[in-house]
Amino acid sequence: MRRGWKIFWIVCASIAGIGLVLCVTGAGMGATLSGIGEVYASDRWFYWDDWQRWNGYDDNDLEDLDDLETSGEHYTQGSEEYVSNFKEIQSIDIEVTYVEIDIRRYSGDTITVDTSQLNSKLRNNLIMGTEDHELFIETKNHSIWKQIGRHNSGAVVIQIPEDSGLTEASFDIGAGLLKIESIEAGELDINVGAGQAVIKSFEAGELDVECGAGQTTLKGKVNQSADIHCGVGELKMTLYGNQDDYDYDLKCGIGELTVGDYSYAGLGSERKLDNGTGRPMKIDCGIGRVEVKFNEDF
Repeated sequence: MRRGWKIFWIVCASIAGIGLVLCVTGAGMGATLSGIGEVYASDRWFYWDDWQRWNGYDDNDLEDLDDLETSGEHYTQGSEEYVSNFKEIQSIDIEVTYVEIDIRRYSGDTITVDTSQLNSKLRNNLIMGTEDHELFIETKNHSIWKQIGRHNSGAVVIQIPEDSGLTEASFDIGAGLLKIESIEAGELDINVGAGQAVIKSFEAGELDVECGAGQTTLKGKVNQSADIHCGVGELKMTLYGNQDDYDYDLKCGIGELTVGDYSYAGLGSERKLDNGTGRPMKIDCGIGRVEVKFNEDF
């Protein structure tokens, strides 16, 4: 019996070792997860029916973000009992999951939070308030959000006055869906777990984006620095200007990393490029996919 188990574990270890060698060999030859996904037509992270409402989105053309139609463009504010108004807000901190967050501009002079589209069973489990001119929104009792959110949690619509900027805006959406029509902040932090985020227009002094196993698409302008991390997910970004406007610190595991004319795929690529701009961009791509494009026309 002992001899049988010994043989069994030796065989298991041998198979695991062979598998590891084949994975490393494939990665070294340029094989990537996204390439495998394209071959087998796998769907990546499209958990939300609302994602389909972003009509006109071409996965290969980030410039199509300007043509996307969002639910917010036809938005009608809910009744007063579901709408909260906040004055003198300088920063926003949102930490939620299994829910849609829709950020849009409007002609008013206060920040409004509308929960009329949120599932009625979840309203009492949404915490919001202000502290030191910061608006915070959080979800509590995550088990309920997960249970209901898999089917229909609804949406929270946040309206920000036109032409107003924030000192800091932080969005941590977990397995949720984030839609931003337009935002301007000194510091902009986007954290996507297994969810999805689309930012049609942004301007930030410092940009920090972390994409775990989800999908993030954004378009805008970075004035000072950018820090991008991608695990097994996918991140696509179009920035104003050209690729020589930044100094780069690039790392790529076994994923795909494309920055302008620079492209990396394979095993353990690292590169630093100093263009003397004083505007650093750090990108760390694990086994996912990161694509950064540049455009001087918007």
